Amino acid sequence: MKIAILGVGAYAIALARVFNKNKENKVTMWAKFKEEANVVMKNRENPGVLPGVKIPEDIEITMNLCACMEKADIVVFAVPAGAVRQVSEEVAVYATKEQILCVVSKGIEPKTNMLMSEIVYEATKNENICMISGPSFAVEIANDSVTGFNVACKNIEVANIVKKQFENGLVVTACDDLIGVQVAASIKNVFAIFMGMLNGMEMPDSYKASCLACLVRDLGEIIVALGGKRETIFTFAGLGDMLLTCMSSKSRNFTFGTYVGRGFTMQQAFEEMSVKTVEGIHTLGTITDLMKKKNFNIKSLEVLHGILYENESKDNILEKIRM
Repeated sequence: MKIAILGVGAYAIALARVFNKNKENKVTMWAKFKEEANVVMKNRENPGVLPGVKIPEDIEITMNLCACMEKADIVVFAVPAGAVRQVSEEVAVYATKEQILCVVSKGIEPKTNMLMSEIVYEATKNENICMISGPSFAVEIANDSVTGFNVACKNIEVANIVKKQFENGLVVTACDDLIGVQVAASIKNVFAIFMGMLNGMEMPDSYKASCLACLVRDLGEIIVALGGKRETIFTFAGLGDMLLTCMSSKSRNFTFGTYVGRGFTMQQAFEEMSVKTVEGIHTLGTITDLMKKKNFNIKSLEVLHGILYENESKDNILEKIRM
């Protein structure tokens, strides 16, 4: 099969290497920006995001989106969530209804409250849209670490096609809860900020575990509220990804929360980390508004929003979000 990977960032490279392990696949990567493309083509790596990880020579890298997508069986969106709409509109010019469009970008679009798959569908009208998600850091996947993924699609047969091509040293499960998998992938970033905050406050492990139990409950409520299946919590893309992001200093969201827990303001945390954005911050505002519109009271979201934006007290957090 021909696999088109849109993007040359860390996760795009990691996924390209996974798909390329199946030697029956022909993998092509698309780079949108000339300066980045020149660096990646010359060095066969992207030193700015994944230094030392080489892109195999048999993977083609191009700036020609038409050539990248031509005759592709599977097209993978591995671009930042904020770029999915623009890239989808560009892709729509070349996409066919037979192609499978896979999204790995995680988030909910501000203002529209749309999931990534909904944005892609709006632009392309393609029914074969999948989400790939699971507990994974790009650097670990790129270095052949084994982990579990879910491939979600409304059409389970389509999900199984992607599963077969992607299960190269990974443990991959197909499911039909496209909404639930995407919601989990987005909300875990918010909860990682929450758990990082507790880490920064140096709360005991038992206290953090108790709070995490409440967050798992709230994740289920949010998934159901947005039309997904509660059982998706207990999957690689659900609890698996949430635990990884909520407990690892490799997570940008967890690190941000740690600074907040230590008493840093949000702006000071951004400056300390030398970043301009943290995914969970954007998702927190979007999902909080969305839950209010749907008349759902999600305790953990309200508490975190109050601490970050209204300078509310960090005292008695467990009592405030209790089961």
